Amino acid sequence: MQVSINDIISTLYYSRETIEFLFAKKDNISISELKSETNMSDDMYHRLKSLEIIYEYENTVVLNDSVINMFEDILQIGEVTPGIIENHIIEVKRYLSFYQETNQYKFISPLKKYLRRLDKAITREIIKLQKSIDDTYKNESNYKIKLRRLEEYREKRDSLINSIYTLQNILSKNRSTLFISGDNQLYQIVQTLKQTLTENLDYLIEIQTDITDYINKIQYQLDAYQKVQQVKELKDKGLLNFSTNFHEIIKTLHPIRFNDHKPPRTKIAMDTLYSDTGQQLCKTVAEKYKVSQLRYRTSAGQIPFKPEDKILDHQILIDTEKLVEKFLQQKEKDLFQYIMNFKFPQQVGSLTLEQKLSLFVEILVQYEKQLSFSYKINYITITNENNETKKIGYTIIQSLKNKKPNTINV
Repeated sequence: MQVSINDIISTLYYSRETIEFLFAKKDNISISELKSETNMSDDMYHRLKSLEIIYEYENTVVLNDSVINMFEDILQIGEVTPGIIENHIIEVKRYLSFYQETNQYKFISPLKKYLRRLDKAITREIIKLQKSIDDTYKNESNYKIKLRRLEEYREKRDSLINSIYTLQNILSKNRSTLFISGDNQLYQIVQTLKQTLTENLDYLIEIQTDITDYINKIQYQLDAYQKVQQVKELKDKGLLNFSTNFHEIIKTLHPIRFNDHKPPRTKIAMDTLYSDTGQQLCKTVAEKYKVSQLRYRTSAGQIPFKPEDKILDHQILIDTEKLVEKFLQQKEKDLFQYIMNFKFPQQVGSLTLEQKLSLFVEILVQYEKQLSFSYKINYITITNENNETKKIGYTIIQSLKNKKPNTINV
């Protein structure tokens, strides 16, 4: 059967009610149930089968996996698939090698295509990862499965970080090849991708914090559940009143924390929240409750570029490994204060506040296993090179060698 794009689009449009029903239900839908719920005709049913938009198995109907994947990618839902990013990186390497060997401009177009896809795919996978982590913590009822799935998401998070590092390496090593072509569009795509990679590394650090926090909460809930089970067993055996001091302990507790709490009499209007005053108010509330994920990042405008201009590399060469080794050997300062007060070599010169913050984030990601994350926030006031005073909040991070073992009171 000859099929055109117009045939597929028109079929999807006229059967949109059926597609929506199957996408929501996923599986275990009988043919009779599908026809009764969607009022689908026999001709349309056979049309969907002939185009392989739906499949029929033993009197049940399912939607084609390709259609499901397309909707999940557009809606940014579904399971996290880091393998897509790895496949795109392989294609980027392939077309780069083709261009380097032949110097033919026809390989630049597919190279730009896969770089654009990577820009979108990495951000989409991180959003899906954050949603999956939150949904698992809120909706999964089995504690063991919940912990196992969170550990799997931690591995996928590590895989995304490795892919970002690999891509940054490729862009750095092939910098001259990418820019010598004189393609303005390629230059803009590479610059946008670099900015996206830097921002996404920050988001992945926040995701790691969320995973650790959720695992700790689940472990606490599991311990509480086991203790409640022990109390129930004593109650069922009739030993709770006679063999324990349960009632005396309960009388000393005050579990209702908000007896004297008075809610605000008025609510803030939505129009006010969209104004400049409302934005400042939301920022103040977010800082008070340490809700860093609510703060959005504004992107810089495009940098004008001409092929005849020289491209300067302003990267500062710092021996990060030696810096981390010196930090691990001392005990007085945490990582952030150590970087802020560190005296860099003369050839490096003095670093700006933004460069020190960038170095701080880089060390967090690269040397995560050698550092101890306390997840406690400390605030300091810093004056930058323009004599502007800023209040900065940072996570207290110390060396694993200097971490004191936790004591448990039994």
